[in-house]
Amino acid sequence: MSVESVRMLPIGVDGVAEVLRSELIAVPARFALLADASGATLAEDLIAGTALPRVDTAAMDGYAVSGPGPWWTLRADARLAGHGRGRPLSSGVAVRIATGAAAPTGTTAVMRDEFAETARVSGRLMVRRVPGAPLKDDMRRCGEQWEGGEVLVGHGTRVCPAVVSAAASAEAPTGAVRGPVRADVLITGDEIRARGPLAEGQTRDALAPVLPQLLRACDIGCGPVRHLPDRAEDLLAWFTQERDAEMVVVTGATGHGAADHLRDVLAEIGARVLLDGVAMRPGGSQIVAVLPDGRVLLALPGNPFAAVAALLVSAPAIVDALTARTSRQRLWGRISDRSGSHETLTAVVPVRQLPGGVWQSAGAARTPHLADLIGCQALALLGPNSGRGSVAELLPLPQ
Repeated sequence: MSVESVRMLPIGVDGVAEVLRSELIAVPARFALLADASGATLAEDLIAGTALPRVDTAAMDGYAVSGPGPWWTLRADARLAGHGRGRPLSSGVAVRIATGAAAPTGTTAVMRDEFAETARVSGRLMVRRVPGAPLKDDMRRCGEQWEGGEVLVGHGTRVCPAVVSAAASAEAPTGAVRGPVRADVLITGDEIRARGPLAEGQTRDALAPVLPQLLRACDIGCGPVRHLPDRAEDLLAWFTQERDAEMVVVTGATGHGAADHLRDVLAEIGARVLLDGVAMRPGGSQIVAVLPDGRVLLALPGNPFAAVAALLVSAPAIVDALTARTSRQRLWGRISDRSGSHETLTAVVPVRQLPGGVWQSAGAARTPHLADLIGCQALALLGPNSGRGSVAELLPLPQ
């Protein structure tokens, strides 16, 4: 049986997101407390449940005044935040007011402390604006920030701390979301050893300890990372088990060697391959497929740096497609040198930012480990034959 495929030739890095968005179906929406849905995507517009502020409030400590002045009789009480409007203000009267306190009915303006002075006039305590002080009203009017029913955030937006905070301010703590995406994670390879002393020919698992953090940075959650040897029957059994996650992330077995059984297994189960290779180095040996049960497979190269490069290129695009997220803004930077560029492929190079904002290549990274990423803030996607001073897309590295 052959693998049903959409694209079997390596695609350029710029085309990955387009293919995945056109071929993947978004997961169903659900209602959730937004504070518990970080990394999800809004499936509907976020609508303000109330005006902000709900009543006129003081933006600064000072005096709530009624009427044009220039002098106001100062009442003995004070208005504090969280205690309602209190007694109405009559024209020509003022009352002390704290930041955030509701302005009494009848307030025409709030005069901040530094613009005000008090004095006894005919035995009465009075307050006036200091001569020459700005004619500034420090009152936040009801609905000044937004009105109830107003669209605060459009659907397709990532649920981030700012969205959660805005939703809380607007009395709209719940909403329809897609995601966060969950993944089952599998590391393959007879030579990979997670624990215990290394035998001859074995190598330490340098991906499993960091892969969950890297996935979280792409808004993908995961459970424990599992390990499998290089046996087709084990891989087949693992793929055919019933699971709840929307994704499967596999490292290793993406090459064409004697121990790489992934393509044969995908053919046997009838998977639909969307991408088989991306024209980049390292990380080009990657596969994206849809399994018969609808889960999305992202298969990464086994070498740690190649796996990270492939993950940061394709995983965000998968999440965008599965959650119907508005395409994220791409980040660009000017690279001060051309170290690591390739003649025909997009080169993925670790970079660090220099004073003034220019980025410097750390050179072509070695793939068996992630040591060359230390001190770097991003991966640069250098187009073929990129010269000194080229502008390249940057993929931020989780820190």
